[in-house]
Amino acid sequence: MYNSLYRYDFGGAAVGRVERNQNFTASLGFYHNEYQIQYIFGGERYFFADGTCYKMEPGCIALIDKKAIAKTCIIGGQYHDRMLIELEEKSFLGIAGPLGLDVSNLFTVHHGVYYVGDNDRAGSFLKKVEQIVEHVEQPNAGVRFKLAVLEFLVDSPLWDGKRVENINDRTARSSAEKQKRVHEVADYIADHYAEITSVDQLSERFFMSKSYLCRIFREVTNFTISEYVNLYRIAASKEYLVDERYSMTEIANLLGYDSLTYFERVFKKQMSISPLQFRKNERTRQVNIV
Repeated sequence: MYNSLYRYDFGGAAVGRVERNQNFTASLGFYHNEYQIQYIFGGERYFFADGTCYKMEPGCIALIDKKAIAKTCIIGGQYHDRMLIELEEKSFLGIAGPLGLDVSNLFTVHHGVYYVGDNDRAGSFLKKVEQIVEHVEQPNAGVRFKLAVLEFLVDSPLWDGKRVENINDRTARSSAEKQKRVHEVADYIADHYAEITSVDQLSERFFMSKSYLCRIFREVTNFTISEYVNLYRIAASKEYLVDERYSMTEIANLLGYDSLTYFERVFKKQMSISPLQFRKNERTRQVNIV
């Protein structure tokens, strides 16, 4: 069963709600690798981060740091009813900054799972979101949604006493062990993305068959290994692109790409612009700052 109750993108902030007991790795959201807020209305999910597994039950909320999404797993239980809110850095943070809210630091510090129930401010926030969704056709629905999210995030430092403790049941331990192996591979990719030439290389290093590694890596991270490697390569490429000393070909080689054309194709897929245009945009931005 997969039932999408709603999905709305308000330009920089999106919300969706789904009920499911299958297809747990399918993407619900609109954005790629952005800040997330997840709330469980019913059922259960398992949240795995930093080698520890947490059980999310009704009333639990997860704040997921953009920098940790690729290494955070939230897998399904038998059934769950979940709301997902995504915040796009380039547009949403532009709203939060002038209001004195450092969203980036907030998600880094408070990344994790909390039990907030449904009778406190979190409950008020959720009801407000549901009301906005029910009347999404009304003027300024997107503005009201973003303001509601900002108001909600202001309260997040108050939740520290509500962090969910890790669980120790056998099923969770088994799941966590599999995810731990994937995280070991993910850590290796993060440190050696420019040296990785094939999945076979990784499977041999971590003593897993290629098919098994590919399957559990996708299950845990929701990325293929190739996609995950490219995430780190493109992130690193931005640093090289702002340095005029490097040519495009040199950057491609430093990242581990055999072909400049392939580097340009992957970069454009992730960033929606070419590497050359990114370099020109950064050059213009620096001039304007000066």
